Amino acid sequence: MITRDNLLDVIEQNKEILGIVSSRVDDTKEQSLLFRYKTLDSIKYYLMQKTSVILFPTPDTNYGGLITYRNQRFYLHINTAQPKTYENFAWVHEYYHYRYEKERIQDKQTETFFEDSVLNAQERHANLFASELLVDTRVLKESFEQISKSYSDRPIEEKVIHLIAIFEVPYKVLVIKLLQDGLISPSAALDLIDYDYLEHLPDDFDTSIFHPSFVIKLNNLKTLLSSPRMQERLTSNEYERFTDQYKTVLKRLKEKRDTNV
Repeated sequence: MITRDNLLDVIEQNKEILGIVSSRVDDTKEQSLLFRYKTLDSIKYYLMQKTSVILFPTPDTNYGGLITYRNQRFYLHINTAQPKTYENFAWVHEYYHYRYEKERIQDKQTETFFEDSVLNAQERHANLFASELLVDTRVLKESFEQISKSYSDRPIEEKVIHLIAIFEVPYKVLVIKLLQDGLISPSAALDLIDYDYLEHLPDDFDTSIFHPSFVIKLNNLKTLLSSPRMQERLTSNEYERFTDQYKTVLKRLKEKRDTNV
């Protein structure tokens, strides 16, 4: 997890890899007009075509998703119980792993996790890519300037919070990007990074962006669970516990959604 204690180290790490990550951002945008102007939607469609996508809410909201290779197929799971801002970020994070680290995932048959508590070199590449792709430098600069003028009497914390509505990404992503682009000072970023923004949302802020979608897409999960490789990795007790758990959660979520309709 990025905090005041490691924020400046993360910025230094980002500087070292920004060149290669920026070139991959440009490469992604140049695929088509949709990738340039409807980036998130295009990435979702792309991954749905290339991988077996499983959308399922997982109680641990620190966990965003994973991509793995099993039985000659790539599987992508996105946790839809997390705030929508984090779900958006997870899609792009995992897209990076699939698009630019496909061979590593396929050869080693390992998973790549997007988890809020994880901080390592490989995940920094994917995180920086998602940040650069979803938060355009020029748009951020103009947006921050406009918000600063419109809310000139408000503290900087609220100005950053209002940026969330524009970019629909996590709060800390914006703090890091603002510092990285030189729009705020290191001391300001250090004061902002651990701010409990959810407890201090302005009255005129639309909080719906923080609501989880709870979307469920399970039609490929049975294939994953039935694959010989997956069964080899799970004991019979683990397999039964996993299947029983997702069936129970699915039933509860359907009941909850039916009640809310």
